[in-house]
Amino acid sequence: MDSRYEERYRQYMKSEYRKGYDDGWFDAEPRRPLRRSRNGILLGVCQGFADWLAIPAWPLRVATIIAFIATGFWPVGALYLAAALIMKPASR
Repeated sequence: MDSRYEERYRQYMKSEYRKGYDDGWFDAEPRRPLRRSRNGILLGVCQGFADWLAIPAWPLRVATIIAFIATGFWPVGALYLAAALIMKPASR
């Protein structure tokens, strides 16, 4: 290979490597705050977690229903209500 080409390629790779980085650390966009969804089915807790994790809401809803049935209302229901009270609603 031509040495000028190799040097240009090294410079290009160095510049590409630096994209998205600030002082060598990945400069990710800030995480969204965890909020209750106003479009949720029951208090918006599962939809809020799904929006925060960027996944569909139905797997969380199915897991919550299974947990309600398997453990009874006490532990899962109390945690769900606590999450609904603690999580701020999403802005409109």
